[in-house]
Parts: sequence; C-alpha cells; structure tokens
Amino acid sequence: MINNIISPKCNKKINISKKKFSMVYNKHINSYDVIVVGGGHSGCEAAVASSKSGCKTLLITLNLDKIAWQPCNPSIGGPAKSNLVHEVDAIGGIIGKITDRTYLHKKLLNISKGPAVWALRAQTDKREYSEEMKKFIDSEENLSIQEGMVTQIFLDNNKKIIGIGTHFGGFYRCRSVVLTTGTFLGGTIWVGPKKLSAGRSGEMASIGLTENLIKSNIKFGRLKTGTPPRIDSRTIDYSKLEIQLSDQNELWFSFDTREWNSRETLPCYLTKTTIETKNIIKQNLHLSPKYGGFMRSTGPRYCPSIEDKIVRFSNKDEHQIFLEPEGRNINEIYLQGFSTGFPENLQENLIRTIEGLHSCRILRPAYSVDYDFLPATQLEKTLMSSIEGLFFAGQVCGTTGYEEASAQGIVTGLNASLYAQKKSLLTISRQGSFIGTMIDDLVTRSLNEPYRVLTSRSEYRMLLRGDNADIRLKPLGRKYGLVDDISWINFKKKVRDIKNKSLILNNTIIKINSNISGIIENELNVILKKDLSLASMISRPNVSFDSLINIGIINSKNIEKLRILETEIKYQNYITRQNNQILSLERSLDLKIDKNFNFMDVNQISKEGREKLSKIRPKTLREATCIGGISSSDLHILLIIVEKYKFKN
Repeated sequence: MINNIISPKCNKKINISKKKFSMVYNKHINSYDVIVVGGGHSGCEAAVASSKSGCKTLLITLNLDKIAWQPCNPSIGGPAKSNLVHEVDAIGGIIGKITDRTYLHKKLLNISKGPAVWALRAQTDKREYSEEMKKFIDSEENLSIQEGMVTQIFLDNNKKIIGIGTHFGGFYRCRSVVLTTGTFLGGTIWVGPKKLSAGRSGEMASIGLTENLIKSNIKFGRLKTGTPPRIDSRTIDYSKLEIQLSDQNELWFSFDTREWNSRETLPCYLTKTTIETKNIIKQNLHLSPKYGGFMRSTGPRYCPSIEDKIVRFSNKDEHQIFLEPEGRNINEIYLQGFSTGFPENLQENLIRTIEGLHSCRILRPAYSVDYDFLPATQLEKTLMSSIEGLFFAGQVCGTTGYEEASAQGIVTGLNASLYAQKKSLLTISRQGSFIGTMIDDLVTRSLNEPYRVLTSRSEYRMLLRGDNADIRLKPLGRKYGLVDDISWINFKKKVRDIKNKSLILNNTIIKINSNISGIIENELNVILKKDLSLASMISRPNVSFDSLINIGIINSKNIEKLRILETEIKYQNYITRQNNQILSLERSLDLKIDKNFNFMDVNQISKEGREKLSKIRPKTLREATCIGGISSSDLHILLIIVEKYKFKN
C-alpha cells in the first residue's frame, strides 16, 4: 500500500514491502473513521461535528491541558465574528454554548447603527472556558482524545488518506483527516531579535508535518500574529482608568435557552497610550521583529501591533488600550490594543508610560509568532485538499480568530464524516451565511495577510444577521444530526410563534382618533393620518417595540422574537431586494454547460480558474460554484459566456 514512508527522525526514505505494511496496517487496533489534528477551537468543533454525525472520531493534540485554549484575547464575538458564533451554534456547534457558560463581561456593540452590524462580544474566563470545552468533548460518545504530535499523513497508491503517524512512531488508521494546526505548524515565536521554536509561548511547535505534505504537492506560506503582555492586576492604579461595565440587558450567543444562566460579571477598563509611549516606540523600531527585519511574514491588518499603529497612524499621539480580565480567580490582565514584539525589558518601559500603569508588573511578556499556513485557494469549497480525505481548517488556512476557526471546524468536521461514510459533501453557499462568505473568500482569493471576517465582506449582510441565524441554518444542522430533539422542538415552536406574532401585527389595526392613536401621538409625537396596522406603525423609523412597550401598547413577553420581527418589518424593502437577488442567482445556477464547451477560451476568467474548470468540467454553474479558486466574478463571466454559447448553438 505504501512503498516509501518518511521517517520523522532521519527524514530519509525507508522501503517497506506492500505485504509487510499491509499486515501491520490491518492488525492495527487504532482505527477511526475521522482523525482531527489539533485541539484548538477549530479542532474541537470539527471533532464534535464528526462524532455527532455518527463517525468514530479521534482528536489528537499536542497538549491535552490546553484544549480550546485562548492564547490571545480570551474573548468571543465582536463585529461579524458574533454572526459566525450564532451561525455555528445554529448548526449545532459548541463555541456559543461554552461562551455563555464562562463569560465574565458582555457588551452589544454598534447599537447606534443598523441591526446588520450589531455585534455581541463577551470576555470569557480563559481557564474555565478550556475546562468546559474539555468536559463537553469527554461527554461525546463517539469521540476520543489523545496527546501527540502528528508528523506524517499516509496515503495509498490512489493518493487517498489511510492514516496518520506521530513523532514517536504511532500509527492511526482512518478514512479522513482534518488538520487544524493553528500557529503550531513550524511555529516560531519572537521577542525582539530572539526567537524560539514554539507554537505559542511555553508550548512546542509541530515539526515535520509541513515537509511531509510538501512531498504531496501541498504548498505553504508564512503568516504572523502576536499577543500583548499580561500584567498583574494588583499593580494597576484603577483610579486613573475609565471603567467599562457589562451590559445590564442580557444577550446570549446560543439559541439554546438551556444555556441561558445569569452570572456575576467583571468590569473592563479603558486607558490610552501617551506621547512618551509613541516616542519610545519610534526610537526603538529597529528592535521589533518586523521593523528590525528579523521576521518577514505578514501580520493581520485589523489587529495591528502597537508598533504598526505608531508607524501607520503617525499623526496620532495616543491610542486606546482596554484592560480585560483573563479569569475570575487569577490576577492576569490582558492589554487589548498593545500587541508587540519588542524585547521584554522595553515592553515594561513602554507599559509604564501609560496612565494608570506607571507601577505595573508584567506576568507574561508579549511575543510575535509566525507559522506555516496553507493558501486556501488549493482547497475546494468543502475545505478538502487535492489529497482525497484530507481537510484543513482554522489558522492554518490563513484566518485569524477563534470564531473563524470554529466556523471552518464545524464544516470540515461534517465533511470529513460525510467523506468517511462515502456520502456527498456539504458546500455552504456564500449568500446563505457568513460561514459561506468566509469560505468562498478563502478558496477564491489569494491572501496577503491573515483573513478576518467583516460585515462588509457579504453582499447579503441584511439577511445574514445574528438574530436569524437559527432560522437560516438550524434545519441544516438537524439534517446532519447535530441538533438534538429538544432544540429542534423548541426551534419549531419559535418559528410558529414568530409567524403568529407577524399575523397579529399585520391584522391589528390602529384606528385614527382612537384612544390608542391618541396615546401614540402624545407619547411618541407620531401623528396618524389614516388607519394603520401595528406592523406599518413599527416600520416607521421613530417607532420601535421598546417604545410601544414603554407606553403599554404591547407587552414585553418573548422580546427576542419581537426584535427579529422588528428588523424584518423596518428593513423589508432591503430584505426583499436581497432575497430577489439570491433567487435570481439560484435560477442561473441550474444553467447547463455544454459538454463541448472550451473553458480555456474564456480569457476573461483567471488562468487558474480556467485550468480548474477544464480539469473538473462542471455540468452546471451550480457545480462550478463548488470549485475552489473560482471567484464570484469568474462565475458571473462564465454565466454570460455560457448563455451566449447556448444561444449560438
């Protein structure tokens, strides 16, 4: 089955006869349907999705004590990222549930703007989050976890996955593999000009797997990210800081009301850098890994280091810094906005120039880390690579953030299990979710920097809100066995309730000159010139459910369902327009492509796109949308050309 295996010790080829290897392989008791490599957020979602789908699954990770660890900011959500969390939860994932169990601080962001950009963000207890995730994984019937470093992927003569090998000589048989190696693949951490082989501070890097995959024509690049120092909360002068309290109105990431348990919150604090901070950084840029030329990989634009902020925004003399707790019972404070790669002694000098931190003490220094990543244009939209049965997800695909990793993880976990069961794989459409938008972006666009999901990335963001994620995606999770019976029953009841409330709103007429119209005119300064339905009243910009509740026109029961209706009513024209665009696109996707059509003649499509289309030869545009490397603009051009070709012939 395999003639050549790469030895992790000597990196030389060892000849093994087919007969001998087959005997070892068939007798091996470590046999699984799916193996997930890496125990971060992506790996946890992938492993749980695979096991819930009925596959015997192994999650193998470098450190069992760091399952779903949060090496950077222990927070979940924020703009667009919260949409991903809601969508993962709707499908049947776990990131939202664990966040609701372990939060320390919650806030709804962008409330002054429209509902398409509202974003829930939570600070979590880092250790509690990891412990809760480990408990969840341990409770899964078909899921085993194990510590180890995977260094090899074994293929049969047909280039299909048959198993994985570990650094110390272990072999595990499987039908499919999900690689979620995060920043560990060839990881190097930097503090000033000094470097150390590590996936993150205190943990070894994963060595050997990149080289093994390169032999199978998988291409890799290098990206970087970083983290700020953690400081001792007992050395902070809080009297000089601006307190940031958690929201009083409780909102939740999970749609499962069984997870809605209130708990005591902790405050965060706000301070700013000073002109002294700026001057010290400018004088010492040569000591940072990036500006000193020690590390040449690219970092995330939307989460820049403090050095990048000083260079890119040279006209600004101060930058906001948020002080956020890392746990309920520990003294570590995370300095949000102060990521750096400067030497340790310089980090302390810089921090002490910030108001309220003049006497602070560093508990863990900041560092930068660069690592091997797989340009995801090599993947299909199922996130399977050119090696059949091998899937990739998370930061190894060039993304940044726990939320992006979790979203990819649940998709790859499902698809790896479907592949193992010899079933059709799942492709999530761009127009149906932010998960689909992200995956489409990753597999069709070359990355120059780590990818972060943004609301502006979706053309259909008014439809893809967090509040309706379960309505959009829970049926999908149910179809693949990720949504349990209780959640499904509660979901169907919710949908019925929303429909009934919608009927009531449309059928309840407020008559002109009635007592109710008088109350509305007096309290809300809204003049009624004709009879209106309650739904029409709510469509007005200066009327909301909250305002009608305050004046006693409607009651506040099941307010979360009312908020969905309010958004649908107020933005009906935009929503209808986007729905029509999606329906038009859906009809176009069924257009058949002639078997004699020459894709290489369509010069307006990228060369890579033409080559992939020629190789796979999709029969319809819908099949073409599933091919990695085929962008939205390529599909639009292909639609026009195919229609012309069909008309001519």
